[in-house]
Amino acid sequence: MDKRSRKQEIGISQPRPKPYEPVRRPRIIIVDDFGEMKSGEYLKILVRLLSIIIGVSIVAGALFYYIYPELSREAVLTKESLVLAQKKINELTREKELLMARLVMSGKDPVLKKENEQENTFAVERIEEKSPVSPEPEEKEKINTPLQESQEKIRMNPLSNKIGDLSETPIETEIPKIIEKTVDLEKFSVIKDGATGDLLVRFDIRNISKEAGDVSGRIFIVLKSDNDFEDQMLVVPTAAIKNGIPSEYRKGQYFSIANFKTVKFRIKHPGDPEFYKKASVFVFNEQADLIFEKVIDITDAVESTQ
Repeated sequence: MDKRSRKQEIGISQPRPKPYEPVRRPRIIIVDDFGEMKSGEYLKILVRLLSIIIGVSIVAGALFYYIYPELSREAVLTKESLVLAQKKINELTREKELLMARLVMSGKDPVLKKENEQENTFAVERIEEKSPVSPEPEEKEKINTPLQESQEKIRMNPLSNKIGDLSETPIETEIPKIIEKTVDLEKFSVIKDGATGDLLVRFDIRNISKEAGDVSGRIFIVLKSDNDFEDQMLVVPTAAIKNGIPSEYRKGQYFSIANFKTVKFRIKHPGDPEFYKKASVFVFNEQADLIFEKVIDITDAVESTQ
């Protein structure tokens, strides 16, 4: 009985151990050519990093795809507004130059000069009236000379300073604007169309600017006779003329060249083509500045195609 009870006590006190159950999870194992196994867990980290980078790239690409059209549209609008602002500045500059030229032509500077001279003479007369010479004894003059001199200096200084300021004010002179010649004409010819009687004017305009980029502007042709009367001049395209030069810049024929370009004019029904002896070509830039002027004798250039 004792042996059985002891065996039962031993069986109760020492329970059977549970079998080992390994934790099953996917693992990456690299086996080389020699059968040696190595852990490949670092490949999981690389795959995760690559997936994160790809996801971020896709999101960024989608954002740029939606944002880029708006940015490009804003850039185009900004560029257009800048061009309009530059044109407005050029127009205002031209108006300012015209106003300054009108002021100079109206002759207001000489009038101001005369007014300054009159003010100077009036000031001198007032000084002479205020400081008359009083006959006094020589001894009294010697005694009062320092005091009188100081008083006269106090009276004379304000007026003399004003006179000096008026006489020393420099007359503002306009600095002539230097305009660079950027184009040249070649192969000028005038041909009479025998069928219609029109004049065909043709020439090549060449870009001779030292700066890179295209040159653009407006072209006029003025046919003249020997007498140079403006009412007998023929302006092509039609525009007003002042002092032998077209004054309406925007009515000229537009051009834009990189190297050179052939320009053609057709003058319809000019009357007697032999009446015109000279042709003047005027080229203006986009700022309405005259950058080229050339007078050509067309008496030998007129040819009949009848």
